[in-house]
Amino acid sequence: MINYLALPTRYPGLEKMSKFIGPYFPKSKYYVEPFAGLARTAKYARSTIMVLNDKSEYSNNYCYRIHPNAIIENLDFIECIKKYDGPHTFFLIDPPWRVDFYQGRGMTARNKEGITRAFIDRSAQQYLIDLKLILPTLKGHYIVTLPTNFSSRKAKGKTVFPSPF
Repeated sequence: MINYLALPTRYPGLEKMSKFIGPYFPKSKYYVEPFAGLARTAKYARSTIMVLNDKSEYSNNYCYRIHPNAIIENLDFIECIKKYDGPHTFFLIDPPWRVDFYQGRGMTARNKEGITRAFIDRSAQQYLIDLKLILPTLKGHYIVTLPTNFSSRKAKGKTVFPSPF
């Protein structure tokens, strides 16, 4: 059985709910965000080594400026998870759930020149299918975040699925 924690926010990202999730981060050697984006929750990491992974060049440049001591990766999220998985790893997994937001039809996905800042290479459903396959194999601990009302276009909050370990 997987436990979950519904967090009180309507924001689709982690910026406004990071203070609610942060206290659940365990001490670990590695803190890994396979979908780092702007790494809004990384400040709560209680780890020796921080790994921020994203396929977006914009996100990676931002993360490097804000977290200069972090390892910045540009891997597919599955490759990132496999590379850093181990008993001393904690993953914060916040997959894209509303692809249109990242493709430029959302409120902040494009910059002033109209260029999208995100990288999406699959449907939101495919991200979840891929996660469902890899999560049971992990040696490390993890939290997966999803909207509580995943079937609708707008989130009514986020659901946090902690590792069953």
